[in-house]
Amino acid sequence: MNPSTQFDADGDSNFQILWEDGDRVFRRGWRLGTDGNRSTVLAVLPAAEHPVPATLDRLAHEYELKDDLDGAWAARPLELIREGGRTTLVLEDPGGEPLDLRLATPMDVGRFLHLAISIAVAVGKLHQRGLVHKDIKPANILVNRATGAVKLTGFGIASRRPRERQAPAPPEFIAGTLAYMAPEQTGRMNRSVDSRSDLYALGICLYQMLTGTLPFTAADPMEWVHCHIARQPVAPSKQRTDVPAAVSNIIMKLLAKAAEERYQTAAGLERDLRRCLADWERQGCIDDFPLGQGDIPDRLLIPEKLYGRELEVKTLLTAFERIVQSGAPELVLVSGYSGIGKSSVVNELHKALVPPRGLFASGKFDQYKRDVPYATLAQAFQGLIRSLLGQSEAELARWRAELLEALGPNGRLMLDLVRELNLIIGEQPLVPELPPQDAQRRFQLVFRRFIGVFARAEHPLALFLDDLQWLDAATLDLLEDLLTRSDLQHLMLIGAYRDNEVNAAHPLIRRLDAIKNAGGKVAAITLAPLTREHLGQLIADALRCEPERAAPLAQLVYEKTGGNPFFAIQFISALTEEGILGFEHDAAGWSWNLDRIHAKGYTDNVVDLMVAKVTRLGACPNSRCSILSESDSTVGYEQVFSPLEYRSDAASAAECAGLRAERPCLAVYR
Repeated sequence: MNPSTQFDADGDSNFQILWEDGDRVFRRGWRLGTDGNRSTVLAVLPAAEHPVPATLDRLAHEYELKDDLDGAWAARPLELIREGGRTTLVLEDPGGEPLDLRLATPMDVGRFLHLAISIAVAVGKLHQRGLVHKDIKPANILVNRATGAVKLTGFGIASRRPRERQAPAPPEFIAGTLAYMAPEQTGRMNRSVDSRSDLYALGICLYQMLTGTLPFTAADPMEWVHCHIARQPVAPSKQRTDVPAAVSNIIMKLLAKAAEERYQTAAGLERDLRRCLADWERQGCIDDFPLGQGDIPDRLLIPEKLYGRELEVKTLLTAFERIVQSGAPELVLVSGYSGIGKSSVVNELHKALVPPRGLFASGKFDQYKRDVPYATLAQAFQGLIRSLLGQSEAELARWRAELLEALGPNGRLMLDLVRELNLIIGEQPLVPELPPQDAQRRFQLVFRRFIGVFARAEHPLALFLDDLQWLDAATLDLLEDLLTRSDLQHLMLIGAYRDNEVNAAHPLIRRLDAIKNAGGKVAAITLAPLTREHLGQLIADALRCEPERAAPLAQLVYEKTGGNPFFAIQFISALTEEGILGFEHDAAGWSWNLDRIHAKGYTDNVVDLMVAKVTRLGACPNSRCSILSESDSTVGYEQVFSPLEYRSDAASAAECAGLRAERPCLAVYR
């Protein structure tokens, strides 16, 4: 006999609505097991009669994680029922209720510490399973009043990936709960989401448990984003004078904007909380102590903050501030060798875009599509238009009216460029044929008006075009027109290119001279390799040791990589994968052997390192070849986001790095 679950017994005691959380309803019912015995279970159903696909996808995703979740710390999924047009996720019933039902008043310190330790233990077990929850909040923390046991739930957006990037989408689109969202989850921090994002969210929960309030309040989604990335919360000890300083400091450490400054592990947090509890129960107060002494992660966490780029980032942000204040458009060019960090510098702009509610669009030129005019601009605005489609009908109506007014009878020209635009303004009539030069002038005029809808004082536009060394002639003409012959305001154009592929004869350089001579504003940022000191600090931070101890290893990495940050990270990661650099649990720290690294025979050409790294993956699953690319410091067939276009020719393993050495064909995805 198969198990069966009952939740709609016509009003009898088998049916009970427990609580609602946004788009989910929790019910308690009973399940008939294969042995004929009944057991109580929880059911999670969409709150809406006709739920959006994302809600159903999250229920299905949580069920798919059932083998990764342990009943000791999670409400484990048992069944996913799809019948009668309804989807129900059945969970083990751990008893108790969500934490948010217990937050009407602040908790006393002793009760807080006991519960905080239990939650930290559960989150630690989650991370040990290789999962990142991404939606830690009181509604997803079940607490049993009788036993004090804590179980986690709400795994609908949990990830098996240890580190991933959140695109800077509109906050309404971001999966998760804005009030509890780590800064990097907003997509505006130029940082990846990992287990430390859960610790930030846990910090907000602990803050609320202790003070009875959230650390931030906001009136709309973008204000929530601004709170998380820029505002500092009031310390709990200033909200409640009876909160010990050590406890307050623990919570403030969890709420650090940069992940590197938070607790690195839930185990490190648990250790400090247990020390607080021991003091509290022994003497009724808590002595101050240095936090995080036992907080050393046993997996390699490469810091994502920028080293040695302060001046370059300041130049970029200052240019944006000028555009916000004066309105005059500018072009900022970022140049440097591949892997030097051009995109990382540009992405620092996302934080600055939040206060003026700026828009961001980006596209990347392709060396194999240089004969396709405006393809990269189309890519950039496709992303921007898609970000608008999830807004309310009232907001869409506003955009529709502004676009139709700006484009007039020539809307078809933009539809042909950005097909997604028809979802906002509808199909448009054909435009009259014109001679080539007149047609080009008309297109440039219409495109200026199109951009002008997005580039306004109330929401400046930053348009980032990467790999300018491969830009097409038509786009180059258009860029010159935007910077010298248009009345556009509040537009920041950012271009990045490999300076080793752009010489004085390149069309880009020649056209830049013309733009400057015509009065166009152009700022230049050139990125050099990291110095030994900056690379040494990066490695010391990654290994959580003093720079002096890491100096010999840093010197070797510098010699092998020439200070290229991408190559340096790959080199360090390869040493870890090979077991030459490893975490010593007994010593609670990282160790390495320089002699073994030298004996391994890594050459001075990092391309060989990358080839070796890919070779360990085995044969290409599709028996095809593609250009080597990277994502989140991970190379692997399992990390498929958007496969690059396959090449049947002998691709260079270092094509993405701009190296010209001939290498065997490889199949690698980004």
